[in-house]
Amino acid sequence: MQKTGFRYFDKKEFVSDSLLRAEYKTFNTLRHPLFERIMGSKVYLYSWQERDKSKNEFTVVGDDGELGLKIFYFILDKKDSLLSWKQVSGAGGEGGYLFETSSRFISRDTLLSLGSITRMAMAGERGFMQESMGDTSFSYVVILPNGQLSTRLFKEVKQLDFENEQWIE
Repeated sequence: MQKTGFRYFDKKEFVSDSLLRAEYKTFNTLRHPLFERIMGSKVYLYSWQERDKSKNEFTVVGDDGELGLKIFYFILDKKDSLLSWKQVSGAGGEGGYLFETSSRFISRDTLLSLGSITRMAMAGERGFMQESMGDTSFSYVVILPNGQLSTRLFKEVKQLDFENEQWIE
């Protein structure tokens, strides 16, 4: 994998926001069996990461249609063999739920990742919640010296109870 062709270099924060939605289709694209196996489609070259010169690290944007845009962090060895990968950002929705993930580097080897699921209220429709509710999780994603990614959940806030949802009568 070559660093030429990526839109950005050494991004520190990964967010699927309106700016990304507005510009991602102008990024260079790549079709490769690695990405097709993992994501099933072409990817948009987002950011080449110079964090560790002994490996090839980069992010790509995947367009998941109605489920939204996702940013994936890949780590390959210098022979382009996959060491690890992880979704570090995404935003989308389906069936009254919004899904969001964002991440940012807080040190050379650690990302702080925030993930949320929100069930949107549908006022005036029988059978739906009266107010929006959601779950949020906070995790550290550590890049280990061997290129593997280790995730450690350190806080979780839960409001949703999928077995006993609150319904308007």
